[in-house]
Amino acid sequence: MDEKGRLAFPAPLRASLESAGASDRFVLTQSFTDPCLVAMTEKDFEAAAEKIRALPPSVPAVMHYKRFVIAPASVVAIDKAGRVNVPKELRDYAGLEREATWAGVLDKIELWSKPRWDALNAKRLENTVDLELMRGVLESHGL
Repeated sequence: MDEKGRLAFPAPLRASLESAGASDRFVLTQSFTDPCLVAMTEKDFEAAAEKIRALPPSVPAVMHYKRFVIAPASVVAIDKAGRVNVPKELRDYAGLEREATWAGVLDKIELWSKPRWDALNAKRLENTVDLELMRGVLESHGL
């Protein structure tokens, strides 16, 4: 990431955005579950927003989701050099500084600070009890 907050966007992930009907724009926002950012097509973001709109606004979880995921969302564009400009508020949330990691996870793309990504993977590999539990759950669903 450069000093202006611009970060290269991987060509394979760009191709997957294009195959999903997105051009050179997507929505970038905070993850509700992890200390990273989430990128998704504008269409997918709008579908998630519609689901939230349909829920009772008085439910605390709904309000938290709106404030934490919907409010900070930004539409970002991939420039001619293949970079995106990550807004400062989102960089701060995700702890993004110099090194970052993009991770494609089926219907969305995550953007992690490299130290956080490495720590997450190290923790996963160290904790064999949780790993065995996860394997059991996934196997029960045919994975």
